[in-house]
Amino acid sequence: MNLNCSGVWLAAMLAVASVACSSSKPKPSDAGTAGTGGAGGGSPTDGAVDGAATDGGAPTVVATLSGVPASLATDGTRLYATILQTSAGLDGKVQSVAKTATDATPDAGTVTTLASGLKQPLAIAVNGGTVLWADTDVAFPGLPNLLAVPVSGGTTTELISGLYTMTRFAISGSVLYGITSNLQVITAFPLSGADAGAGQTVYPGNSPNGVEGPDSDGTYVFFLTPGVTNQDLYRTGIGGTGLTDLVKNASSASVDGDYILDDSTSVYWSDSGTGSVFSVSKTAAAGATAKMLATVASGSAPVQLALDGDNIYMLSSAQLLRIPKAGGTTPVVLASVSGGGSDKYLVAPANAVALAVDNSFVYWLYEGHGQILKIAK
Repeated sequence: MNLNCSGVWLAAMLAVASVACSSSKPKPSDAGTAGTGGAGGGSPTDGAVDGAATDGGAPTVVATLSGVPASLATDGTRLYATILQTSAGLDGKVQSVAKTATDATPDAGTVTTLASGLKQPLAIAVNGGTVLWADTDVAFPGLPNLLAVPVSGGTTTELISGLYTMTRFAISGSVLYGITSNLQVITAFPLSGADAGAGQTVYPGNSPNGVEGPDSDGTYVFFLTPGVTNQDLYRTGIGGTGLTDLVKNASSASVDGDYILDDSTSVYWSDSGTGSVFSVSKTAAAGATAKMLATVASGSAPVQLALDGDNIYMLSSAQLLRIPKAGGTTPVVLASVSGGGSDKYLVAPANAVALAVDNSFVYWLYEGHGQILKIAK
């Protein structure tokens, strides 16, 4: 398992070219026939995505950003996105926009740039009054790092060097649980003060096996790592004790594109090798049987997840869907695109989370068109 930086870079450059050749409005879709919402949708208006099939009306374009967006996060009032660097190099950005905006753009002054001159900004999160994102050191050997800037903008600070982020930041309270030591170790870092410090080892690793995830509820840390045949789902205490092989063969993936999330009772994860989503009780005994909730696509495909109340929201390259956490029903298609060429929600990098939920809306990145979209839940 590795970061596959060359693949990410190539895909990113192709995506940049696609956005540069696209109009600010997405092209009509010929998809959206799957699921219970495949034939719905309203007529496009200002700020609406042309032709998208929806269950609850046409999505709204919140903003068209200044490049290819890689990851999305939200707080009470604003959305935050990382923008990949172009072929010119060192021009990646972190930008923010009000949740209530429609058709906002940097040129109109309604999209705010919080940080610029970045090399490879990927996963992003908001912790209190600080925006955090994964990036790469400019200086050799180009280690992955964690950078931070105030939500209102200001000086960019490096908090952690040598932190690998596969899909999303696992933050519980004021502690970040990240992957270190050549992708083999899970370390806890307190997000306080000007420097997050060296951190405390939660999982010491099993060389040469890497780890994917992780996720934490403040009591346990959940992660994927190779078992006998495929990836197994493990649980360990935040103090590094009680390591449990929770689910064997939990994922068939060979890339770092699996998502792990938890709520008060269960762990949920996606298998990018099959496009399926599963759950299991957080406190189950070793060797528990996972429950398959849905299969979004057959074959290898990343499926991003967000939890909200009784529902799971799922984002693939061509669809935004909703299922109940209990499973047992056909996924509802909230929005869809053709998935061809640049007409994709997930273009590059597909492993940085591009999906967020609040009390009223689902927000996601339309990477192929450089946009942030939203739709009522």
